[in-house]
Amino acid sequence: MGRYASNQFAVNASSAALGSTHKLNVAVVSTQNEWHGGEEQAALLIDGLNRRGHTCHVMARDTSEFANRMQARGLPVMTFRGRGQLPTTMWQMRRRLQLIRPDVIFYNDPHALTYAGMAAWGLSIPLRVASRRVDFPLKVVRRYRRMSDVVVCVSHAVRQVCVDCGLQAADLEVVHDGVDPQRMQGGDRRRGRGSLGVADDTTVLLTVAKLTDHKGHRFMMEAMPNIVRDFPRLQWAIAGDGPLHGQLEKQAAALGVTKHVKFLGYRHDVPDLLAAADLMIVPSHMEGLCSSIVDAMLVEVPIVATRAGGIPDLLDRRGIHQPPVGWLVPPRDAEALAKGVRDALRFPHVTARQVAQAEERARREFTAEQMVEQTLHIFRERLA
Repeated sequence: MGRYASNQFAVNASSAALGSTHKLNVAVVSTQNEWHGGEEQAALLIDGLNRRGHTCHVMARDTSEFANRMQARGLPVMTFRGRGQLPTTMWQMRRRLQLIRPDVIFYNDPHALTYAGMAAWGLSIPLRVASRRVDFPLKVVRRYRRMSDVVVCVSHAVRQVCVDCGLQAADLEVVHDGVDPQRMQGGDRRRGRGSLGVADDTTVLLTVAKLTDHKGHRFMMEAMPNIVRDFPRLQWAIAGDGPLHGQLEKQAAALGVTKHVKFLGYRHDVPDLLAAADLMIVPSHMEGLCSSIVDAMLVEVPIVATRAGGIPDLLDRRGIHQPPVGWLVPPRDAEALAKGVRDALRFPHVTARQVAQAEERARREFTAEQMVEQTLHIFRERLA
């Protein structure tokens, strides 16, 4: 991506000094108010960089969960109102960046790229990194071209979307989400099932996702009558909230499956829910990656998911001619979802083999430590 002229000397002058042992000064900018996957990954990155002796400075929305959690960890946090769009806020950001003089600025979301990118314009920041976590087409391509030097994509599908929108392949990197393997440990099946109010012999399907259109809940709801016809003692537990809650409740009633569906809202006890689950269901028709799949892989919960976005990066062992480590079905296809669930329940020997392979793969490829190391490698390589 094109660097502006005032930044070129800074990059050249810094390259000799920023060797593999140089401790980096990193500014991380987040504008999101709620805590979702992107904020979790930014927090893991910050923790990992700090443990390696690097210095991280956080710039975040004053009302955000991200700011609260980073301040609770004792990190230096500059807070700002809204998404950072006010001229006074951008001036404050600029002054902060001039003070801390980062080697790297990491824009954790598109609004961070827009407003902190404007605040940083013309400053001697050697490396500007944008994070891209969704497989939606880019709305403003020139923003990425002018305000970042590299875009870190969460999956190969997201990278391809960026290429299709006009970004240069050489300016794109892929780093998958990482999960702390200890985070999902300690889940209790009895406690989880107790919170759901289900009997020991009830088959529990679990989906952990915000109730928005691209997560595909409506296709799974459409599949439910076919599933419960063969498995009448079955419950689909949906952890998450969002704008489609009421619409999905109406759909469940219209299909006659209300008694088989539990809307749990936002939950903090996901380890217990995973321990309670017999299958993880991911019905998305658009998906950057889906780190909840990695959570399920690590605790050996079988997975039925669509081939949407970056999901095949996790479950489909491309290039080694071996079957997927989960049941993969086409997106937007209720009949295929129903068949995937039925097959997963009817062929336990196949499912058992999948979960063992999935757990091994998650620990080998999708941990937080690997995510941090890969991101740090990109920083160093691009600064060299």
